Amino acid sequence: MISPSLKPQKAAVSLGKSTEHTFHGAEAQQEISKRLSGFPHAQQLSREIYDFYGDYLYFAESRNFTSNIFSILLDHQAIALKSVEIQLQSGTDRAAEALAHELLHLHLFILGFPLGEMIQIPFPSIHYAQEFIGMCHWVLNLVQHEMNYQNFIALGFDKNHFLVRSQEVINYRERFSPELHNRVPTQVEFPRWCIEYLRHFLAARHGGDGDSLDQAQDALFWGSRLYPRLRMVTAEIREWFEVGLFKEPAKYPSQVNFLLELMGIPKFTGWARIELSLKKKPMAVRLEPRLFLPSEWGESDFWGTPFGIQWFQRGT
Repeated sequence: MISPSLKPQKAAVSLGKSTEHTFHGAEAQQEISKRLSGFPHAQQLSREIYDFYGDYLYFAESRNFTSNIFSILLDHQAIALKSVEIQLQSGTDRAAEALAHELLHLHLFILGFPLGEMIQIPFPSIHYAQEFIGMCHWVLNLVQHEMNYQNFIALGFDKNHFLVRSQEVINYRERFSPELHNRVPTQVEFPRWCIEYLRHFLAARHGGDGDSLDQAQDALFWGSRLYPRLRMVTAEIREWFEVGLFKEPAKYPSQVNFLLELMGIPKFTGWARIELSLKKKPMAVRLEPRLFLPSEWGESDFWGTPFGIQWFQRGT
């Protein structure tokens, strides 16, 4: 259901001759702006992105990419920014929309929203570390979609083009079968059902149609037969999005950690923010734990192996 990665990698490439083009710094911004022709507000956004990230910005495009992504690569030893990249699948009928979508993700960090940098996996679940990291990325990406959706429309784009609309209809009744259910432990399977519900629920909320809402209800119906508490958790998730406290940069880390905990996913034990230095160069700065961990939580609540993660989001 989820294919996470510990290491950053390029967007999946389909078979065939590679036609990738990569641009850097000011040239990257110029090329991005060309592909946003007809959307002056999105072009202005691209200039803001370059003005902040400067020569850390890279832009790659290819018809052979099978998804659109943004990535922020960090050096976790010295906590330093290494690069900020956008990879675009060119030649599609929503290339401009996909590009603006990724720019909006990068713009959040200019506004002061931090990046989840470190998570700690309980030792009994260490075999599923990559999957949990993938889940963290899924959830953060979906949360940011809620934050970016109205801004996407304000840039002049059709709300129905915010996301790629999959034609696949998932048979959750089959996934309910005991044979599939017994392959992984509950602490992994329950968060999967939460994410399945959440991604369809938000797809319906972000310009989707009745099919997305039907899929959300289908996931909830069959998932709750395995895990009755799924109904209570998804109700709390909906309320969490409606209240919207996560839309404030200062509350974002603790709010996201609350959501992850609600879904049974390991929380972030480290966050970093991208700031401008005195020389107006972007740099990564770690946040103090007290800024994102409620005071009643102690270090004893986190145990196992820490993982530094790279921001690598795919599939707009």
